[in-house]
Amino acid sequence: MPRRHNPILQWVLTSICLSFAWVAGRLPLPLSRGFGRFFGRLAYYLIPRIRGVGLPNLDLAYGDTLAPQEKIRILKEAAENVGIVAAEFAWISELSGEFLAQHIACKGIERLHQGRGSVVVGAHLGNWEWMTTAICASGLPMAEVVRPLDDARLNAYVDKTRRAKGVVTIAKDGAGREVIQLLRQGWVVAVLIDQSPSKNAVPVRFFGEPCWGTIAPVMAALRARVPIYPMAMTRERNGDYTFEVFPEVPIVRSGDLRRDLIENAQRCQDAVESLVRRWPGQWLWLHRRWKDRPKLDRRWRAHPARNDDEPKFGS
Repeated sequence: MPRRHNPILQWVLTSICLSFAWVAGRLPLPLSRGFGRFFGRLAYYLIPRIRGVGLPNLDLAYGDTLAPQEKIRILKEAAENVGIVAAEFAWISELSGEFLAQHIACKGIERLHQGRGSVVVGAHLGNWEWMTTAICASGLPMAEVVRPLDDARLNAYVDKTRRAKGVVTIAKDGAGREVIQLLRQGWVVAVLIDQSPSKNAVPVRFFGEPCWGTIAPVMAALRARVPIYPMAMTRERNGDYTFEVFPEVPIVRSGDLRRDLIENAQRCQDAVESLVRRWPGQWLWLHRRWKDRPKLDRRWRAHPARNDDEPKFGS
């Protein structure tokens, strides 16, 4: 059953978000970052879900290998990171030329300049919203698969901002055919794969714990015959970023679809996990990554290796 939203409350929340973005986009960048960091830390104390989801996630991922105080520090940093990303979102239209060179150091992006399409996979890590614009600014045709927001007014602002410097956004539902076509035409297509999908997934492990991982990037890469590269944009001590495209994820093509989907999805998850382990305070621990998915489990047991005509990117 779809969730019911209070339209008045939704309008108020959207207005707050848009006002936040308006202010953040008009402050000098260092002040804008501080503005976002302040509200991120405030949210840590005021929103129980952040602690109620984040701390159990850290317990599951790290067990007794980290002290409770260290887990709290990581979660506070993660909450601040969300605030910073929200504030910096309003600056996407500035990401070109001298501004981009001043605030983002790029590494490994030459891996994408091979004259063929590529799938790039990442996580809600560091500033995930600036990554596709950085790739587009290097001269590559760039598309990203996104989940449209429920509120039309907020979604219009977010989508317009993401597209400001030439990035093409593709809604998850029904994206498969368009993604494959773009990959075959030499485009780079980005997908964030660190969240818990409700469909089109296979059983994987993340931080050694069982969960579900999307198969869409793997299916797209297999059908278009293009490579998959991990990517991340992580924050340095001075507040600026390093954007890096990492070596290609080796993809198995044994002909056994069930085995290949599981193995390749796991390899993608392993690549993302290694990034989170390097920068744990910049990852979105607020998400229920290890959520039980009974429907997925039943469907997987009934149809473990469905070979659909195209990958499905629906969440």
